Amino acid sequence: MRHPVLLSAMLLCMLAACSGHNPESSAPAQAPGEDGVFESSDLSLFELRHRVKRVTKTTYWRTTPGPDSVAVDTTASLVTVTVAYFDSLGNYVARRDERLRRDEYGRIVRWEDRRPNLNRQHGGFLKDTLSYEHVSPNVVKSTGMADFAVTVYDDDRRIVGQYTDPEIDGEHTAVFNLYRQDDLHGNWTERLSVWTTQQPGSRPHISYTLDRREIVYY
Repeated sequence: MRHPVLLSAMLLCMLAACSGHNPESSAPAQAPGEDGVFESSDLSLFELRHRVKRVTKTTYWRTTPGPDSVAVDTTASLVTVTVAYFDSLGNYVARRDERLRRDEYGRIVRWEDRRPNLNRQHGGFLKDTLSYEHVSPNVVKSTGMADFAVTVYDDDRRIVGQYTDPEIDGEHTAVFNLYRQDDLHGNWTERLSVWTTQQPGSRPHISYTLDRREIVYY
């Protein structure tokens, strides 16, 4: 099962510590709005608001919802932990081997992973890339990693759902998110995702994942 393609490659490369802020990744900070909520384009991409310093997300890939609760399989191979850092202006702190490109509004429009190929199976660097088209404040299109995706956000910067279409005939994926818990700042801390996957010529398959987030603020 793949995580939503808009965030998957970025988040999977944000494990453990980050090694410094990439100058190319600076975006203009946004002053708090009339409701006193601090926002930035980077925080919005990660479904966050307010002055977040660090967010740690734990994803349970084998989840079984019940009438009153959700059961998760805690087997290590079925759990992914990702960490992202932000500076006090709401900019994502990039790893040393990450490259970000922004548009004139400071929004991320391209992400590239340039980690050395540690397995030495071929020369050079790993160059997984994602490109983003910000269609509107609530809709983002992304391409890369052999997929095309449309992601829909609500007005609270939460991903309502996403549809993923492979560039070559393969598995089509749709995901819808149910937000179960928030912290005192209104950022979500638990989310149940309902996945529908379908191979060409086969019946759709339904599965579930659970995300839990720990958020540290400035």
